[in-house]
Amino acid sequence: MKLVIGLGNPGAEYERTRHNIGFMVVEELAKRQGVPLKKMFWFPARQAKCRIGELEVRLIEPTTFMNRSGKAVWGAMKKWRVPPESVVVIYDDVDVEFGGIRVRAKGSGGSHNGMKSILEWLQTKGFPRVRVGIGPKPPDTDMIKFVLGDFAEQDFLKLEKVVERAADAVESIFSVGTERTMNEFNQLRIG
Repeated sequence: MKLVIGLGNPGAEYERTRHNIGFMVVEELAKRQGVPLKKMFWFPARQAKCRIGELEVRLIEPTTFMNRSGKAVWGAMKKWRVPPESVVVIYDDVDVEFGGIRVRAKGSGGSHNGMKSILEWLQTKGFPRVRVGIGPKPPDTDMIKFVLGDFAEQDFLKLEKVVERAADAVESIFSVGTERTMNEFNQLRIG
């Protein structure tokens, strides 16, 4: 079993914000597989069970709010006995230009509070992640206002393509592995 975790904040007011691009990618994967995401009662997340290729996959959106994402990820891993290397986390990255995708096999959480929470709960950096670019942040803009701000109207067509490409990257990790996916996706940028 594999877990695909998209990071974001629950609630309609956050739905189209930059910080919720991880949720958007999970929702794209659920749409491709024809499965609805449902609220779970035993841990704070929405989830769907599906198959990607030959693999059984749980798509998960933590509902703990971004800064507490680790609790839901740890709970899902414990429930389904999934090791860290079988978890893929998708999240926004202000240090990657909007349109860029960066796949990594492991690493730190950088300045991302959702990733910091996951690393704290899991006590390992050894899991693949798909970083979806939302930057750059304008110099005179507050970081919180920027990540919790909606995408500009003129960016919605590009956003749709970015979300689709990030979903492709997740599927690629499962079909050809993280290293080959890094080689294919890390150099691309949707213009």
